[in-house]
Amino acid sequence: MSEKKVRLLIIDDENIVHKSCNRILRGTRFEITNAYSGEEGLELIAQNPYDLVLTDLMMPGISGMEVLNRLIKERPEIIVIVFTGFATVDSAREALKKGAFDYIPKPFTPKELCDVLDNAVNERAERSGQNTMDLMAVVSHDLQSPIAVVHSSAETLHRGYFGHLEPKQQKALESILRNCEYLEDIIRSHIEFSKMDLENMASYKEKVNLVEEVLNPVLENPEYTNNLKKIRIETEFSGEPVVHADPNLLKIVVLNLLTNAIKYGRENTELKIRLEEKEKEVLISFRNEGVGMTQEQIKEKLFQKHSRLKQKGTEGVKGNGLGLFICKNIIEKHQGRIWAESEVGQWAEFSFILPKK
Repeated sequence: MSEKKVRLLIIDDENIVHKSCNRILRGTRFEITNAYSGEEGLELIAQNPYDLVLTDLMMPGISGMEVLNRLIKERPEIIVIVFTGFATVDSAREALKKGAFDYIPKPFTPKELCDVLDNAVNERAERSGQNTMDLMAVVSHDLQSPIAVVHSSAETLHRGYFGHLEPKQQKALESILRNCEYLEDIIRSHIEFSKMDLENMASYKEKVNLVEEVLNPVLENPEYTNNLKKIRIETEFSGEPVVHADPNLLKIVVLNLLTNAIKYGRENTELKIRLEEKEKEVLISFRNEGVGMTQEQIKEKLFQKHSRLKQKGTEGVKGNGLGLFICKNIIEKHQGRIWAESEVGQWAEFSFILPKK
């Protein structure tokens, strides 16, 4: 598979600069367009999409600084790099303050040019990824309310509050409910994921009572206590331990594990949630009765991004493969550990440990 081309516009009034750049970048991932003035550069930008713009600061007519100002205002998605000579070092610093990504000195070496451009490509990829996450969060929020209304209405009908339903009608409603749960799972996971900076989470200073501030607020939701599978939720909490944590992130973990335990549990069985306080750590576990998992599946599939188990007994269950991945990242950022144990055809138990500080 060929590497995706990066569209680069070089704006400079010196022909030798264009020749040097084209020679150095020949055969690389850059697709180069040359402009010999600020006016020509802005004209090309108005007509074509570019990923990067490399512009000289000192040019007759429209200067590189004016080009930068226009792009920051009108085309902020384009990464701008400036050329600078000895006489324009101060201008280069000013360009950086205004939003230029970096500068390249004149004269420059092939390595100097390539290093700055590679860094710019990486920066653009990161920005693009964040923009995608932001859009995903907005769309998910917009979908959340109408899906909840459909789910609630379908559940009301399914429970027979508006009269008896024929078996075929019940079956159709069950299909609607399963798909609502699937969509709500996707929406919740996308919203949670979009809020998480997995690489730069701050340290956790807040003291959190795990029972009062994390477990009970989730478990008190009637959606889980009155689930359609009639799974009984039993709790066994030894104490009310306090940890240093982010309560909202821990609620995400509890919500995901609880939802999965119900989703993959057998009807009319018991789901046991246990909290055990130890000397230096706290253990929380969720154990259900259901199809279970093999050791190979636990080792190779669980907690991976967009990874889902496909096994007999879960054919009608849908998911997006983000929930456990999110849980793992949250627990590990709290210096904890999360794992799963299971007996195929019998039970599955997900547990996590958090340190007491």
